[in-house]
Amino acid sequence: MTMELIWHGTASIELKGPEGRILFDPFVTLPGAEIKVPIEEFDGFTDIVVTHGHFDHIASIPEIVRRNPDTEVHCTRAPFYTLKRNGVPVRNLDMTVPGETMELRGFTVHLMQGRHAVLPKATPKRVKMILGAGNLGNLPWIAYRAAVSKENGETVFYHIECPDGDGTVKTVSLMGSLNLADGTEYPDGSDVLVLPYNGWEDNFPPAVRVMERLKPKRVLLDHYDCAFPPLTAPVDLRPFLERYEGIAEPLIKGKPVRI
Repeated sequence: MTMELIWHGTASIELKGPEGRILFDPFVTLPGAEIKVPIEEFDGFTDIVVTHGHFDHIASIPEIVRRNPDTEVHCTRAPFYTLKRNGVPVRNLDMTVPGETMELRGFTVHLMQGRHAVLPKATPKRVKMILGAGNLGNLPWIAYRAAVSKENGETVFYHIECPDGDGTVKTVSLMGSLNLADGTEYPDGSDVLVLPYNGWEDNFPPAVRVMERLKPKRVLLDHYDCAFPPLTAPVDLRPFLERYEGIAEPLIKGKPVRI
């Protein structure tokens, strides 16, 4: 079986291999979102892996675990305690740290220190844009979740290896946010880089820096959808896709990509 990657919206990535599947950062989008994601879409996974503790990466996990009580969630300290406070039993939580390697469903998952994007400041112009965007009913939920879901400098970069059916090993580098840590030596030349094209005032310059540092053979863009309006808005992918024509493409929700 060839390894497949499936995007479920936002930063939610499913990897399927010969021995099973794993799920990264599941999130049920809010009313008014560009892509609709029902909670049922995340049923049946035995392993969930978290890149960092922001709400758009973990807020749906308590409900997923209630529906799937045998699911194990692999995450660092900050999301571990956020999820515990939100009702996820400790038996379902596995605390991880960068430098570890996990063996999950036939995948070898290497954890490396990552870094979060530098989020835009709440300028008067940005606040005015948000308040004029509609879907204001989402703001109380977003404000509460943002206050209780901390990243704490714990963003993880995952480098994943999976044996293919022909005896080769495929590699996927998966980022939860559009930035890399200084002083961390990342593997370059991965078969696929999953690049979250979001988080900055201008995503293009940091994305180019990532590409120059990691030199992937192929790059798949996620996290570009308007998942929790009015804080999110459509993202312009054209500058990046034009610069990396031939190796870059946006993921399409639910459409499997062979690695």
